[in-house]
Amino acid sequence: MGIKSQFWSLTQTINHVFDRKSVRKTAMETGFSQRLSKLTPEIFLSLCTFLKDSVGNESLQHLCSAISYPYQTSISKQALHERFNKQAVSFLKEIYQQLVSNQVKIPRHVDVNRLFSRIRIMDSTSFNLEGDYPDYPGFRNSGVKIQFDYDWLHGDFLYQSVDPQIKNDKSAAREIMNSLLPGDLVLRDLGFYAATIMKEINKRGAYFITRAPSKTKFWVGSSKEGWTQVVPEEDLKDKDSGKVIDYGFVKVGGDARNSFIGRVVAQKLTPEQRKRREKALKKKGQKGRNVQSALRRNDIQVLVTNITQEKLGPQDLYPLYTLRWQVEIIFKTWKSLYQINNVRRMKQERMECHLYGTLIRILLSSMTMFQCRYYLYQNHQKEISEYKAMDLIKGFLPYLESALCSGIKAIYELLLTVYENTKRHGIKDHRKRHQSPFDVLGLPYK
Repeated sequence: MGIKSQFWSLTQTINHVFDRKSVRKTAMETGFSQRLSKLTPEIFLSLCTFLKDSVGNESLQHLCSAISYPYQTSISKQALHERFNKQAVSFLKEIYQQLVSNQVKIPRHVDVNRLFSRIRIMDSTSFNLEGDYPDYPGFRNSGVKIQFDYDWLHGDFLYQSVDPQIKNDKSAAREIMNSLLPGDLVLRDLGFYAATIMKEINKRGAYFITRAPSKTKFWVGSSKEGWTQVVPEEDLKDKDSGKVIDYGFVKVGGDARNSFIGRVVAQKLTPEQRKRREKALKKKGQKGRNVQSALRRNDIQVLVTNITQEKLGPQDLYPLYTLRWQVEIIFKTWKSLYQINNVRRMKQERMECHLYGTLIRILLSSMTMFQCRYYLYQNHQKEISEYKAMDLIKGFLPYLESALCSGIKAIYELLLTVYENTKRHGIKDHRKRHQSPFDVLGLPYK
């Protein structure tokens, strides 16, 4: 199959979601547009999504000017201000959900993994807001937290929610429990850790690898014979860096409600790993968080999993868990490239339009990036740099808006240009002593 035919699915998806008739239908159904006006639904969508001018940071005067040139549309600041309302937020949220629903039509799976059907990485990112937003209480005045769960193998966005900054991560983990499938691998940080969640993941036939909180205790034995505590920091105290102890399946936690049976693997950190840990703990301490218990285990790292030794050896757990950091790269693109956290003081509905408009841009860019990743590996055995590729792809969005007006062929040709640019400028630079995701999963590349 030639590369020209391979991008047809993505082309059709973009055309289907952003077609003028489809956009206007969505606007009618969400109450955003009851009759056509100067600011049509497709122009408003373009303003929030495709144009370079940021709804979250530019002045209303500048935004009015930005749409006047390409669309020959004259609108006052007050009229535009009024269009940022609850119906506009519902309109953009629905466009986003339509794009999410159409991901499955696009082939992007980089590997047929024998053990895991999906590698689900979940985390949250948050930022403070200027001004007072009662619906978004934060740690300092107001703030937003975005919960995000995606499948690294396919590149699918599986769950996303925009919440107040103070919302607990564990509640989001419980909300997506019904979407877990047998064979999923779940990778998360400590904010999502709870014994009940681990037990539920295991019950659904999925796998997990998680760090154990520093206060967690581990026990060997049984209810009949009694439990004996094992202390990894003591067992590894005089061991060399990199030494691993696999305790097998033991009791993790204290009482019955807050404990479960899991496989515990402890590793003595190298000096470099210890320095990174100390730096991270120092940063947490500066934010006022209690790190005393974490400092007691500063020389070791303890992972808990339900994957048996027959399926995965102890030395393979740590590299696999490092895939969790891929979500941090994604969040870095959100903030540094797409400026989702760059929001000036404004009314809440306009702020929300900025968030959902930016999330549409991000999802559209990610769909394109993950398909480029798929074809670059299939056709050239190259590993893509997700950050580089997202930076390149970001630049095509203003041109996509004009391609949508010209027809499906123009969209298709634009995507081929994006692919060629990514092939030339978006390949990952591999460094010595640093494993890339393809290295971790054993995917050969040139």
